[in-house]
Amino acid sequence: MTESRTAASAGLVVAATALALGTILLIWLAAVPWGPMVCPAIYPAPAYCSPSLRAGTGLIASIVVAAVYVATLLFALNPLVRSRPLVITGVALLGIAPIAGYLAVAWIPGFPLG
Repeated sequence: MTESRTAASAGLVVAATALALGTILLIWLAAVPWGPMVCPAIYPAPAYCSPSLRAGTGLIASIVVAAVYVATLLFALNPLVRSRPLVITGVALLGIAPIAGYLAVAWIPGFPLG
């Protein structure tokens, strides 16, 4: 029973790692540079149409994803705490993060870095 539990925990850690990395890559390779892909032809353009303004939102989204990932890993790798439901919740949140992160970065008016 311990071996199957360890294998399941390892699978959750691998899933959490893949989801966190995939989300951060999606944010910085798609949402920040491209955004919503379609911006209205009005002047001035909406704030979400500027990549420089999406960078601040991308940074915040990346920090949130990293925090959820670190918390998930800490719960998954701590043998003293019975935290399997928390690990599953963390992986589920990381599963939602690509969609929520992209929508937040691409469509919400952001703020410039610096």
